[in-house]
Amino acid sequence: MHALNVLEFAQIKQRLASRCETSLGAASAGDLTPKFSTDEVWELLNTTTEAMDALGRHQVPGLGAARDIRDPLKRVSKGGVLGGKELVSVLDLLSTSRNLRAFLTPKRGDYPKLGAYAESLIEEKDLERSLGDALDGSGELRDDASPVLLGLRQKKKAATSRILERIQSYTTGKSRDLLSDPIYTVRDGRYVIPLKAENRGKIRGIVHDSSASGQTIFVEPEEIVQIANQIREIESAERIEELRILTVLSARVSKVAEPLGGSLETISTVDLHFAKARYGYDTKGTIPDRLNYPCIEVQRGRHPLLAAEIVIPVDIRVGKGHSVLITGPNTGGKTVAIKAVGLFVAMAQAGIPVPTVQAKLGVFSQIWADIGDEQSLEQSLSTFSGHLKNIADALRWLKPGALVLFDEIGAGTDPAEGASLAKAILIEMHSRGATLLASTHYGELKEFAYRTEGFENAAMEFDTKSLKPTYRLIVGAAGASHALRIAERYGIPKNVVEAAKADLGADKQEMSDMLERLETSQKQARAAQSEADRRTDELKKAEDRAKRKLAEADQIRSTVHDRAHEAIESTLRQLRLEAEQLFEEVRLRPNDPAVRDRVRGGLQGVQARGSEFAAAYAPRIQEDDDAHKITKGMAVRLQGYSQPGTVLEEPKGAQVLVQAGNLRIKVAVRDLTPVPVVATIKARPNVRLQRAMSAANEITLRMMRAEDALLELEKFIDDALLAGLPKVRIVHGKGTGVLRKLTQDFLRKNKNVHAFRLGDATEGGDGVTIASFE
Repeated sequence: MHALNVLEFAQIKQRLASRCETSLGAASAGDLTPKFSTDEVWELLNTTTEAMDALGRHQVPGLGAARDIRDPLKRVSKGGVLGGKELVSVLDLLSTSRNLRAFLTPKRGDYPKLGAYAESLIEEKDLERSLGDALDGSGELRDDASPVLLGLRQKKKAATSRILERIQSYTTGKSRDLLSDPIYTVRDGRYVIPLKAENRGKIRGIVHDSSASGQTIFVEPEEIVQIANQIREIESAERIEELRILTVLSARVSKVAEPLGGSLETISTVDLHFAKARYGYDTKGTIPDRLNYPCIEVQRGRHPLLAAEIVIPVDIRVGKGHSVLITGPNTGGKTVAIKAVGLFVAMAQAGIPVPTVQAKLGVFSQIWADIGDEQSLEQSLSTFSGHLKNIADALRWLKPGALVLFDEIGAGTDPAEGASLAKAILIEMHSRGATLLASTHYGELKEFAYRTEGFENAAMEFDTKSLKPTYRLIVGAAGASHALRIAERYGIPKNVVEAAKADLGADKQEMSDMLERLETSQKQARAAQSEADRRTDELKKAEDRAKRKLAEADQIRSTVHDRAHEAIESTLRQLRLEAEQLFEEVRLRPNDPAVRDRVRGGLQGVQARGSEFAAAYAPRIQEDDDAHKITKGMAVRLQGYSQPGTVLEEPKGAQVLVQAGNLRIKVAVRDLTPVPVVATIKARPNVRLQRAMSAANEITLRMMRAEDALLELEKFIDDALLAGLPKVRIVHGKGTGVLRKLTQDFLRKNKNVHAFRLGDATEGGDGVTIASFE
């Protein structure tokens, strides 16, 4: 497709292929083309969305082991026998298929698009087990692949050992002096010894070779020959048995060859979906929001083939009767912007995330592009003719809803005729329902975009001071070409430039100057808007900080309330413990007058402290005759302020001086409300109460000596019981187990411990004991 070629979509596919794990997935990436059916496009994009979510939240199984074995599967389905390496590839495919199926099946509800692939993934555990039992990773049959094979290989191993034993006897025994070197070697698979030629016949056997000098002959001793022949017979039987095993395994594979091929295709498809997701993460891409009409809208879109550190993001909306003409100087980035938009559409309609902060897409029915030098030497076409051929093809096959991209439309011929032809082409395509994004230098087309409904100007920004492009696209503005300014900067004599200005004509020069002034005004307006946005952002941040401060204040109030509640609960728990101890004394010695008197006094003390504590926590509002009278030193709440303040003087009029935090301000008396006075707690010191309130629910005994650990544990358990804690956590570590045994022996003997157990995986495992008291 010509449009995809000039947009360099092939480079996107190459980057996608590099992120595939399988060779078939990479091949599918190479064949990828955009879809032009709305349902197909959103099916692809929704699947990519699921793949990105799955990669971000789960450990996705690897797919790289699924190799391309379509030819072996075709051969085995026709009765062929597969080799060991091919069967290992089948095993890897079965394993990959099973793992992917196991991953996708339970997630069907979360990922309906990806989950649907689970149905076409084969799972043959028996065959997978049989292949794994019979073959090692390199494709060799294991010794225990069958009892017969095991027996043959054991015989072969024993015979080989006998050969080595006998051959070594020649190199170390009495025959050693007959040899040129006390070593043995192998010739043509036979074990031989280097016999001196002068000793020929002294060791009976078969001569297999001789040295270059002829002074050494390599002899296989006669007794070794007999054993080697036995090995050859065993090896022949071994090959027959191996072939039988491979035939049996291949027959089993042939029964599932067709679903295996389907699994391979499914795995490669899923691989491509995950490659798109990886590409999206790597490029910080997004999935576009859906529009119901042909349109592309991007914010901060980055050309996907340019380095992130040099690319200038673009904001643009093209579609639904909204076509855009980009103007501006050469090398200003017009072509880059047009190609970027074309690639955004092609990528999105192929299911690939687009590198933008935010994007919206309504599916286009076609993509046409005429970009760059279309000169063809083979077809004897000039650049202008090449452009016309592409435009003619587009006009011939144009569909409503198409996206058409033109770079320098009408260029390459007489400017007047080129501009007129360009306007006619734009009008014709627009009337037939196409959306156009084009660049031009023609002033007539700038005017055309201003006064023609459905068209809008856009300009590539140009810094008139440095006479350099900024590569920023400004929608709604027409850019000046700045040709004369640039010519002067590059050394064209000033008198030549002035002559060109004079020849340009007053009207055109005025138009050019007007465009330059407009461009400058728009740049200033954008700077002002940017400053306004910055200030708005600062105000928003200040508002957010104020909200956070209010939330923190609410949290502090909540924390104070919780702490007060904890203090009350702890005190009540202490009072209950003391009362229970007193009752226990009476129960054990009911007839002892001294005990009764002591208990009676103790209960009176408990009751007195309870009354004192209740009175201390009861809020008391000042009960003056005039409760709302404002006086000096009074705590007050100011209308419109969350922070309370203090009155600094007696009111003498309608206003009074108030200290609110670090501020001293005059406030209307009517805007002040007295704050209720809450008495402070004056509970008398109680050692046992303090102990209960500070009790911890965890202790660490690791690295302690046994005696020290036992003392600390006793104190810890006493404090926990006194505090009324339901359970505690004791960290003793694993180590030699001494501290664990000491801890559990102590807990077992303590009658107040209801139960104890080792911690689970989330609590510390065997290195922790959890004890409960209720």
